[in-house]
Amino acid sequence: MCRFYAKNCRLIVLFYFCLVVFSPATSQDEDHTAIDTLMIIVRPGDSLLRIAKRMLSLTPYYTAEEFIEEVRRSNGLDHDMLHPGEKLHIPIQQKKLLNETVPKPSTFTARGIYLNAKVAARADFRVLVDSLVNVGGNTVVFDLKDRRGNLSYRSTVDLAERINATRIAPITRPEIFIRMLHEREVHIIGRLTCFYDSRLAQARPDWTPHSRQSGEPWYENDQPAWVDPSRSEVQDYLLELVTEAVAMGVDEIQLDYVRFPTEGNLGDARYHLVSDEYPKHRVITGFVQRVREQLAFTGVLLSADIFGVAVWGRAVDEAVTGQRLVDLVNHLDIVSPMLYPSHFYGSFAQIANPVAYPYYLVYLGCRQMQPLMKDDKIVVRPWLQAFNYRVKDFTADYIREQMHGAVDGGATGWLLWNSSGYYTKGLQATDDFMNNVAWSDSTRLHQVPTGKYLPK
Repeated sequence: MCRFYAKNCRLIVLFYFCLVVFSPATSQDEDHTAIDTLMIIVRPGDSLLRIAKRMLSLTPYYTAEEFIEEVRRSNGLDHDMLHPGEKLHIPIQQKKLLNETVPKPSTFTARGIYLNAKVAARADFRVLVDSLVNVGGNTVVFDLKDRRGNLSYRSTVDLAERINATRIAPITRPEIFIRMLHEREVHIIGRLTCFYDSRLAQARPDWTPHSRQSGEPWYENDQPAWVDPSRSEVQDYLLELVTEAVAMGVDEIQLDYVRFPTEGNLGDARYHLVSDEYPKHRVITGFVQRVREQLAFTGVLLSADIFGVAVWGRAVDEAVTGQRLVDLVNHLDIVSPMLYPSHFYGSFAQIANPVAYPYYLVYLGCRQMQPLMKDDKIVVRPWLQAFNYRVKDFTADYIREQMHGAVDGGATGWLLWNSSGYYTKGLQATDDFMNNVAWSDSTRLHQVPTGKYLPK
């Protein structure tokens, strides 16, 4: 019995030694996080990548690539080959990072860019953010959930796990992501795509709109995409994600696709609660109100993206989307109309070719919001076009014209959209705007269609 006990004690000690040995050395990384050194014994089959995946959450590094590079450096490795029993020194952070929201007034002048999850997850995203800050930018919008239904981070929300929404989750260390942005004094907006959710629509077809003719799930373009905004189960899922995002330390929640579908056979779509007595706009406004109540006392701002055409308040658009601005503004801090000139087709607002008049189109769109901006009831912060779709001569000046149109129209700041995260021209436009650089073609600024004028 004594021999058995002694033998097993030796095995237990050996097991723990093979896992970790702490070193008392303490230092600080570039972001001032106190770190210790952990010594590990390489296991059979281990590689630097396997060790990174296993231990990244204990370290101060954002990506596995950063972790591997530091392990190579600190251990004097000039190769990736590891041998069982080899000792490696691993930097670890002393305690879990706890991020907090940095409250700002809704009138904060945001000058920002959108980063998709893959771009935000790259180690070099900091280079882009530093470039943004250097030219006068101060805001980053990143996806919490995209319209495919994929979350950018590992969620603990039960439904998200059940429908495998966190399968990709490129941002493996959201706490590091938030910390790095806050330390650069960047305003952090978590974009939450609401009712366009391909993953949820496929997993729960009973939560989608249904065809009046067949009774089967209704599809916008022959594929599951939309869930029913009037279903409480769908709204509850989104509210759980909002709560999770607030705990991460985001400064603002931005609701996107907070509307009903606008394409396909709309007359064939039947919704759970929509009726003449309970129209679409009451569904959308009611959901936004629920989000507002969820954010009470958190210091987190609430904004929503709306169709560019919605700012003109036409009854036909409101009936389709459910976005009634005069009601929504009672529950929002900021509204962000998507005023991309390229997305106004044909003749609009008596402009024969809106894409050719970026300043005028954005100016008019913001001016339409003036009645709602009175008495600081709502802040208008438009999305501007930072991509070349349908633009013959896409330059930094094309983007800068939109910036001037937004400010002259009464907006408070702007956000630049480029789905690929390519902002060479957008950053140049921001720099030129902030420094009042002379125009390369002075006739373009404030250019209006023949016979038009700039309303005061």
